[in-house]
Amino acid sequence: MHRTASLEFVDDDFILEEYIGGADFNFDLQGFHSDAKNLLQSFVKREVVKDALSLRYKKLKEVAASPDKHLERMKEKIDKRRDKVKQVLKNKKKQLEDQISAPPFLRISDKIAFTVALVIICLTEYVILKEPTFMPMWYTSLLIPLLILRYYFYHKAKFQYFMIDFCYFAQYFLLFYIYVTPRNPDIFQVAFALCSGPLAIGAVMWRNSLVFHDLDKLTSVYIHIFPSLVVFCVRWYPMDNDFSRVCTDPDCTIDIPHAFIYALVYYAAWQAYYLLQTEVIDKKKLDNDVDIMTSARWMSQVKPHPIWVYLRKRGVSEKSAAAALVGTQFCYTILTLMPVIPIYTYFPLHCLYLGTVILTCVWNGANFYFEIFSETYSKRLSRYLKDVATTDKKNEKNSNASRGPLTVVPQPADDSKDGVSANAEFEADEEDEEIEQMLKGTN
Repeated sequence: MHRTASLEFVDDDFILEEYIGGADFNFDLQGFHSDAKNLLQSFVKREVVKDALSLRYKKLKEVAASPDKHLERMKEKIDKRRDKVKQVLKNKKKQLEDQISAPPFLRISDKIAFTVALVIICLTEYVILKEPTFMPMWYTSLLIPLLILRYYFYHKAKFQYFMIDFCYFAQYFLLFYIYVTPRNPDIFQVAFALCSGPLAIGAVMWRNSLVFHDLDKLTSVYIHIFPSLVVFCVRWYPMDNDFSRVCTDPDCTIDIPHAFIYALVYYAAWQAYYLLQTEVIDKKKLDNDVDIMTSARWMSQVKPHPIWVYLRKRGVSEKSAAAALVGTQFCYTILTLMPVIPIYTYFPLHCLYLGTVILTCVWNGANFYFEIFSETYSKRLSRYLKDVATTDKKNEKNSNASRGPLTVVPQPADDSKDGVSANAEFEADEEDEEIEQMLKGTN
């Protein structure tokens, strides 16, 4: 009894020595501890695996019981991950655009665009004055690269639906005349009406500006002005001085069917195609992505047109934007076709007409340079120089700090088992880190 009670006051090794490892047995106590430890580890591992398999089996049963719910959860996870990837890519894209828009790169690109624009203007003047019959070829050589660049930048900005507007279809009709029916006076007179009427006056209505360093503004001026210059040269300086190419009668006049009816038929055909494309074929695509811009959205939401503002005050709903645009464009087309007959008949009047349109674009460009561009460009340059100065100061401060004595900053202790610091600066979501690594690998 005394011996049993004393077991409470001795350690485990003594008990084993006393009762098991006595003189009657040759027992290895250290080996016994090792075997017991291995046995315990094996048991724990087996139980962990058993629990993991049980949990996995339970999840599989849940999936089998409700596969739709499981697929919905998986879809939500995939959507979240996709949104994270999109956001990271968007941030990378913005950083790249900011770098491209920085003044050093911007100044070089602006200088190049400015120089090229002036060269094109000088060459265009030479062609009109010395070689007017070469004007259609000169127009085509500029149109193709400009349209390719415009489609690239517009598609990137989700403005690609602007390129199915009427002004582009007028270009296609003029190209059809130049390269398919160059001797057909009926086709020419319709092209003359379209290019000298709605297209030329569109430069005034849309406030096109002759801004030499801006490719987008230059392209807009080109699209509206150059076709009217082409038909001007073809009308008054036809190939081989053969006016039968452009005139349907000996007096070389244009009649009402060619100046109005046939031009409106082509306009109506384009309008039907436009509505079919935007309101039927691509309606779902446009409804799902509000960032894709169309003429109706631009005139009703981004920069409301005065006519649209007036109609809204009269109670026209937002859903009627397309119908309002169709009606407005139809009235505009009829009004802008009215000057076609007199300018086709009288050379001085035609020169005055084109000169007025071109001077309006030049005036708008002057307003842009002296009222908008000078201020915004100066602010952008000042902001860039300020950022450079701030960066230099930070670099200098870091350089001075690296030369100083090493300072150890104590970190707050963590209650975890390993005693790892809980500094929030080093805590990151694993998925975000994986996305960042993936993007770094693609650079």
